[in-house]
Amino acid sequence: MPSKVKLFVVLLAVGFTASSALSGYAVAATKKLSYEQAYAKCKAILDKEGSPGTTTQSNVRHTRGAACMKKYGHKL
Repeated sequence: MPSKVKLFVVLLAVGFTASSALSGYAVAATKKLSYEQAYAKCKAILDKEGSPGTTTQSNVRHTRGAACMKKYGHKL
C-alpha cells in the first residue's frame, strides 16, 4: 500500500513540475510590447470603453490606464 502512495506523490510532483514549466515557457515566448505600442493599445481600449477623460472623474481613466500599462510590463 505505501508504494502506491509514493507512486501517486511522484506522479503528482512530475505533473505539477511539467505544467509549471510549460506555462513559464508560454509566457516567455510572448513578445513584450514597446512602451509606445502598449500606450497606444491601452489608450484605444480606454477610448472604446468610454472612460471619462478630462472631467472630475478622470482619476478613473488614469488608474485604469496605469493598470493596463502594468499588464504590458511598463510603469507610468
